[in-house]
Order: sequence, then structure tokens, then C-alpha cells
Amino acid sequence: MRILIVDELFYPLGGIQVRFKDLSEQWAKAGHTVIMTAIDHVGNLPEQEVINGVTYNRVMKDPNYYKSGRFGRKTGTILQYTYKLKSFFKQDWDLVIFGQFPMLPQVIYHYLYKKHDKTVLDFVEYRDSKLWKFINNIIINAADNVVCISEHVKECAMMYRKDNLYVIPSFVDTNKSKPESKTNYIFLGRMEEHKHPEVAIEVVISYNQTYNQNMQLMLVGGGNMLEGLKKKYGHISFINFLGAVDEEKKLEVLANGRMLIFPSEREGLPIVVIEAMSYGIPTVTTDFPGNGTQFFVKQEDIGLVALPNIKDLVAKVHELEENYDYYTTRCLEVKGNYDISLLSAKYLENLN
Repeated sequence: MRILIVDELFYPLGGIQVRFKDLSEQWAKAGHTVIMTAIDHVGNLPEQEVINGVTYNRVMKDPNYYKSGRFGRKTGTILQYTYKLKSFFKQDWDLVIFGQFPMLPQVIYHYLYKKHDKTVLDFVEYRDSKLWKFINNIIINAADNVVCISEHVKECAMMYRKDNLYVIPSFVDTNKSKPESKTNYIFLGRMEEHKHPEVAIEVVISYNQTYNQNMQLMLVGGGNMLEGLKKKYGHISFINFLGAVDEEKKLEVLANGRMLIFPSEREGLPIVVIEAMSYGIPTVTTDFPGNGTQFFVKQEDIGLVALPNIKDLVAKVHELEENYDYYTTRCLEVKGNYDISLLSAKYLENLN
């Protein structure tokens, strides 16, 4: 099968890039031809390279693309990127998969280039402002199939269409999940405002003070809040900023993790929750309306959901500790359902 994946950026920036990287490598290993397109948001990355059997094409460069413009992306760059994709769009494909962002390429493909191939929108995050509802209606109906990252996201997508909606959640290679200890609380993710890493820090500070504990918090990830957080909290002995780390270090943190504290305001189904679950690490998250994590945590019963304030988060951390064996056992019971080999095969089977 010839598969074209149209993304906007390239791993390891965000969850969708990790998702596409892992899926494409599994498909290439199975004998499929996988081509991926993206924007070089760094400015000095190779125009084309092959990694683990997948051919990556960065069709244009713009180091100022990300975190700019009306949608957090430069509109002009989106237009240029879409135009530069026409040479790929004119080729014959068995399957064309579009990332949810930057939205325009799949609409142009649908109306100007679509042939006999199947098209997929990989829908990972639902936003419900009036503008986003308008956009959702366009992009969800511009693909033959919509693959949703969770049951909650699928329910949201059903407001716009009822047919050819599938769920392929985030996934992990469960063979890599080898717990070593249950020592540290962890926060995994970019240090960005909507993820609220500062809340995770304040929760652990308050928990330690309230219950006379000395739990360590390991914060993994880069982002525009990192330096400010280090200045404010770096003097506290049990708050540890690791910054952006490689895969080996991340797995080491997970292997010694005890609880994931994830007070994010806006998520679909982040891979970090699945990664933590595979190591037997329960999650405490928040019930922000846009935080899809809460629905997954409740569905699989792998942790607790708190009100988005420090007091209730601390109470939920304590409650989880009081019932820790139950939740960590539950994580290990369900992790096999989220193995990458199982779900990458299911992704393609659903479309046949």
C-alpha cells in the first residue's frame, strides 16, 4: 500500500508528530510505502531523509511558523505549504492521511485533487468555540474516514457526521515498559500555559506540606514557561526540572514514576497518559471542559479527576495514594489494549 501522511511539523515537537512517527514506522516495517510531508519549523533540517523506512519531505522552511499568527500558525506559511504539496497530491496513493492541523491541505485535496484513493482525517483534539465548530464541520466532512483519538473525541465528531468514524487511541510499545520503582511524581509535557505545569508544582508543594511528605516531582519537557518556572521553583529541593530529554532518559523517568500529575486545560488523549499507564503509573488530572484526558481516566479507571484547583487536586493525590495498589494494578490490566503493534494494524483494517 502507498500511504501519504500530510502533517504540518515533524517529530518530536508534539503528540501528533509522535503518533504519526510511530504509526508510519510500523507500517513501513509491515512492507507499506510511507511518505510524509511537513514544514521545517526549525529552518535547518534536511529537505528529505529516510528514517526507519519512512521518507520525510520537508517541502518548505519557516522557523517562525510555529506559535505565530491567528491560529498559533502563520497563515501565509499554511497557504505556501498547501501550494507546495500539489506535486504530492497529483500522485497516485492508496491512502492519504491528514493531520488535524493545519487544516487547509485536506480541504484543497478534497476539492481539487482527490482521485480513487481513501482519505483520512486523524482527529486528535476537539475545540468548541463558534469558529472551531465552523472549521470542524469543514474538515470532518472533507475526508472519507475520520480516525479519532478517543471515544470522547468521537462523540464530539458525531455532531458533524455519523458514518466512518473510528477510534484509534494513543499507543505505546508495551515491550519497553519495565517498571523499576515507584519513587517520583512526574509531569510529562511541554511547559506551556494550557498544560499548567505550575499547577503540578504547587500541588506537590501543598501535598508535601499537608501530609508531611517529601515526594519528588520530576518535570520533563521544554517550552516557553521552563526558564520562568526554574527561576521561581528551582530552589526547592524536591522540584526537579529535567527539560527536554531523549527517549532513554524519558523511559528512565517513567520506570521510576509513581503518579502522573497532569492538570492540562486542553487535550485529546495525550500519549504521556498511555505511557504512564503502561508502567503502572496512575494519573491525576482535571475536569477542564477541553481536557479529554479526564474521560479516558474515568473510562479505564486508571486514576482520579479533580476540580481545576490546588485544594481538590491535593485531595485527589491523597485519595489515590490511599488506594494506590488498586489503581496501579488497574493500569497494568488494561495496558495491553494500547500496544502499538495491535493498534497500527487496526488503523488500516478499519479502512478496508
